[in-house]
Amino acid sequence: MIRCVVLDFDGTLVLSNDIKREGFFAVVSAVPNGRSRMAAILSNPPGDRYAIFGRFAAEIGVSPSGFIDSYCSWCEERIMQCSERHGAERLIQALRAESIKVHVNSATPVVQLRSIVARRFGKNFFDGVHGGHGEKVRNLEIILALEAIRPDELVMIGDGKDDLDAASSSGCHFIGVPDGTLASAAYDGPLVGDFDDLWPYLANLL
Repeated sequence: MIRCVVLDFDGTLVLSNDIKREGFFAVVSAVPNGRSRMAAILSNPPGDRYAIFGRFAAEIGVSPSGFIDSYCSWCEERIMQCSERHGAERLIQALRAESIKVHVNSATPVVQLRSIVARRFGKNFFDGVHGGHGEKVRNLEIILALEAIRPDELVMIGDGKDDLDAASSSGCHFIGVPDGTLASAAYDGPLVGDFDDLWPYLANLL
């Protein structure tokens, strides 16, 4: 029986993947050849936003801190306005009606993530908000401990290969969402683009 649903944020709960990518270009557009330099770095990214802007800044001999701050601000304001995945609010309301806990698990740095989630959904809308690049497996372990549940009582929903990997590593169920890096993974499980269509998959686990 499922007692907890964990949602990725960008590209899953809110349709912000394009915003996050365009932000890298927007904040370096004033630098000569900034967009082309950034395109080259993103073709084989060295890691998270800190690593990406660290490499960009090293190439032009400046500190990356200004770029990172600008990127966070640029993205946050636009994510506040972007669309949710269709059916997201109804899904969360329905889960709550069934006394199922709902957490967010994202690769976004946790301080910025909690700010965005609190501004957009309210401070206590979710039972927990967990972030940090490369921390999704650890975040699932924290959620399992907080809720005192077994891995087979949790389902992770996400659009990324990292979401799939985290669920697999933790022994949790997984339901995929299209349009993210999950497309590059060897994944042949359920793939749901509209959260109104998610219930048949969840019903099999309830």
